[in-house]
Amino acid sequence: MLRAWAVCVSLLVATMALSRQASAAAESRERKITTSEIEEWLEAEPGNKPVDQGVDDGDEEPLPAPRHHGVVVESGVGFVNHLGDLGHITPMAPWFQVRVGYEPFSWLMPFIEADASFASTAYASRPPPPRSYWHYGAGAGLRLGFAISQTFGVMVQGSLGLALISEQNVLSIYGYPNADEPSLYAGAELGFEWYPVNPHLAVGVRGGIRTYGSGLARERGGGSPLAALGSVQIRYAF
Repeated sequence: MLRAWAVCVSLLVATMALSRQASAAAESRERKITTSEIEEWLEAEPGNKPVDQGVDDGDEEPLPAPRHHGVVVESGVGFVNHLGDLGHITPMAPWFQVRVGYEPFSWLMPFIEADASFASTAYASRPPPPRSYWHYGAGAGLRLGFAISQTFGVMVQGSLGLALISEQNVLSIYGYPNADEPSLYAGAELGFEWYPVNPHLAVGVRGGIRTYGSGLARERGGGSPLAALGSVQIRYAF
């Protein structure tokens, strides 16, 4: 009986000794905070405490997606205003455009285009009474575009094509007998673009000038058949 009690006491003493050794080892692994460190933490300005210094929210924002470049479809609406003698016959007209291009590089895009404006002879002397007509154009061109930031960019483009009006005798009475026959045009535009969050989309505003060939050259004493252009565009890159 005494031997059993002795064994139990020995086991209890050994267990307590092992527990103390483990506790001492754990305490030795933990660094004790000194009184001076506590005082420095209490006296620190708000925001300078280690607990206040975390990851900035801006560091966690994802990077913007890269802009897509490839096949581009673009449409726009604007105005065309003839500056020569035709400006005394035809007022400013709405102008509709569509383009399809391909960007082999982020700054270069060859394209084909088609456009139409709905005009009239409202400024011409009467008779005859004012008449309406469509002015069609189709051609090809080249565009250079440069991003000045992640949100905005600039572009410049030039194009060549053919244009004609839809009615045979609308402008012939005013000295434009060839207006209904295809004639050469050349145009240049400069514009700015805004890049939304969607990497496929871009919205732009543009202005430029276009000169027309023999179709809108007046038969007698006419000046250069020039027109001012302006439009708002939206494009999608696949």
